[in-house]
Amino acid sequence: MIRKLARPMLASVYIADGADTLMNAPDHVEGTETILKRLRGFLPRKYARKIPKDPTAVTKAIGGAKVGAGSMLAIGRFPRLSATTLAVATVPTILARHAFWETQDANEKAARRSGFLTDIALLGGLAITSVDNEGRPGLKWRASHAASVANKKVQAALPTRSETEKIADNAKGWFEEASDKVHEYADTARDFIEDNKDDWIDAAQTGAAVVSSKVSDAVDYVADNKDDWLSAAQDNAEAAKKSVVKAASKAQDRADEALKDAEKQTGRRAKKAKKKAAKLQKTADKSIAKAQKKLSKKFDF
Repeated sequence: MIRKLARPMLASVYIADGADTLMNAPDHVEGTETILKRLRGFLPRKYARKIPKDPTAVTKAIGGAKVGAGSMLAIGRFPRLSATTLAVATVPTILARHAFWETQDANEKAARRSGFLTDIALLGGLAITSVDNEGRPGLKWRASHAASVANKKVQAALPTRSETEKIADNAKGWFEEASDKVHEYADTARDFIEDNKDDWIDAAQTGAAVVSSKVSDAVDYVADNKDDWLSAAQDNAEAAKKSVVKAASKAQDRADEALKDAEKQTGRRAKKAKKKAAKLQKTADKSIAKAQKKLSKKFDF
């Protein structure tokens, strides 16, 4: 109830002063211009350039701010912000109107001193209003309280020491059990291998011998029958036209000629000629095998 009465009473002074400033701006321009000049001389150059140069506009802006902030304070809307705005707008007014230290006239100095003290008292009232929470906690307390509540919730969500120890014990037991199982399976596998490795080796050797025998038989068969197959392919008119058969025939002819030439030679020349004949025969065998593979499905010989 006291706030509802005190706020309009405090705000009325600034609303009236702001309205007077707006309606009689020329009467207050001189003081505003003096304050602006002092600010330009006090502040660094880069900041002094940003200060408005039109004292009339600044005077009207200050008067409007007083009327607006005073009205908001009177009706209880954003009282702390309104009081802070009025306090900021009051400081240049005090310096412009009530600088009693600048006059030598006794009566004028007394009047300015009285006005200065009155405005200082009102400024104190605005300062109290700007920090009045109406019995509610301040912003700092609410932030600290919110942080404390959040911290308690986090601590409550985390497992306690006993729960952590229980989890650690369970994990340790599980790892020990798993390790025992792994060792058990490894021992079983090692025993199985030891018991059966001889049988596996015998089976592998037997299989290798069988495969080697089969391969040897196949090689011998090809070597024994390649000449007959080439002759049959050459006798077959259609097969003889195939490039693979022609290539195989030429390769075999070169090998035969080299072998005949080697039989005529003696000494080192014979050895060299036989080596060449063996190389050509190897090439001929490959050509015949290639032709045989390519034509085996088409011709039955």
